[in-house]
Amino acid sequence: MHPTRKKIYAHAYGSERSEPKALRKLRPMNLDFNISDMKQPPATRPTASLPLMRLTGAGKLYDKGSSPREALRSVDLDIHRGEFAAIVGPSGSGKSALMKMLGLLEAPTSGGYRFQGVPEQSLSTEQRLWLRRRFFGFVPQEFHLLRSTSLQGNVALPLMYRGLSAERCHSAAMRALALVGLEDQGHKMPDELDRTQHGKAAIARALVCNPSVLLVDSASRPSDQPLCPHIGGLLRTLNTEHLITVVLVTQQASAGHWAQRTVSLNGGEVEQDIVRTAASALH
Repeated sequence: MHPTRKKIYAHAYGSERSEPKALRKLRPMNLDFNISDMKQPPATRPTASLPLMRLTGAGKLYDKGSSPREALRSVDLDIHRGEFAAIVGPSGSGKSALMKMLGLLEAPTSGGYRFQGVPEQSLSTEQRLWLRRRFFGFVPQEFHLLRSTSLQGNVALPLMYRGLSAERCHSAAMRALALVGLEDQGHKMPDELDRTQHGKAAIARALVCNPSVLLVDSASRPSDQPLCPHIGGLLRTLNTEHLITVVLVTQQASAGHWAQRTVSLNGGEVEQDIVRTAASALH
């Protein structure tokens, strides 16, 4: 595997040995999952007052020698369980920095962040890694599919990093591919598929560990290129039918139509926060 991609996967998912022993005993993950079993009527969706993710006065400063750059400034934002939120803004507005903060990939340089009520600053490096592995699925903007590996092998990669058997990796990967409509494409190589299928495969890879939160980075897609309806519809289905919390980061204001909520960023600050009804979000 290319060293850069290996670093990306290891940073997001880690290896079995990196999980703290005490936390490993508490791990609630069941790899023989069936997401369809998670369906609940809308009335039973979590509505607790405690947000799943909460940023309070959060700022992010990238200090690069003589030219520091302020990516985020005093951001207050709550993301609740079961939401589909689109984070929208032009290039340089702080979208990617916000997503990395929500996914515990980076820490705020000012203010605070709580995940499920736990302050981010109280977590050790090992605990952050464990939380990322247990609760988050990441879809990078360039997808990072390995061209020399089949689709099924790409999707199974996070489980392989955890040292699971080939049989369990294969069966879980095929179930994840079925969720995104690629169950008959698992044997194919990435070069045999189009970009929409690449996006679906990247989503399947993010789903293979049964996350509670899906973080989708589409920040580099030009603002005049709309989100593919197949991808937007898939994210909506994962949210509404399978109760996965979805955060989509994008330049495209039109992508907000797939979400129930659109948070607009500009200059590192929240400019607008619009919540739609379930019906209006369909159009």
